[in-house]
Amino acid sequence: MERMKIAVIALLLAGSGLSPAAAATKWDPVADPQTISWIATDGSGAAVTGACADFTSDIAFDPDDLANAGVNVEIDTASCKTGEEEKDTYLPQETWFDVAGYPVAVFSATKFSHESGNDYVANGTLTLKGVSLPVTLPFTLELKGDAAHVTGKTVINRLNFGIGSGQMATSQVAGPNVTVMIDLHATRAKGGEASQ
Repeated sequence: MERMKIAVIALLLAGSGLSPAAAATKWDPVADPQTISWIATDGSGAAVTGACADFTSDIAFDPDDLANAGVNVEIDTASCKTGEEEKDTYLPQETWFDVAGYPVAVFSATKFSHESGNDYVANGTLTLKGVSLPVTLPFTLELKGDAAHVTGKTVINRLNFGIGSGQMATSQVAGPNVTVMIDLHATRAKGGEASQ
């Protein structure tokens, strides 16, 4: 496989201070399309979707050198919304995301594995609402010339991070499991190795 180093994303994650390996070639995220979104369920079991519009990523990934891969993604929790006015009134409050107390969520990882073909797994840490827990993120990487496209998803338990605490910590209000999805594009930064 051709040696390539890319900056890609990643989600749904007081940061760890980890940064990509110094030797890694940088890639520039493409502003649109670039999404971190989620699917949860309300008390009736109906799907509730949302997205985090504002985040930054500092990620390096070389399929031929996974030992030196690294990712750090910082998410503005105030930008995480469902698009439904009533729900979005509650999300920033202390019971849910507590945006005032924890304005940034962070996902960081330095351990990656290759499953098969274009499929990989990132084993990292998600810090959300002051709680840091391990998160496994399977993802698919498509490389075409100087362009990269990454898609992936993982499931987290909102209760483990104190999201929807107190009287909100019941499945009668919202299901505990939340599926977080990423869909990101990046282009090779100047100075990166050109693909053949």
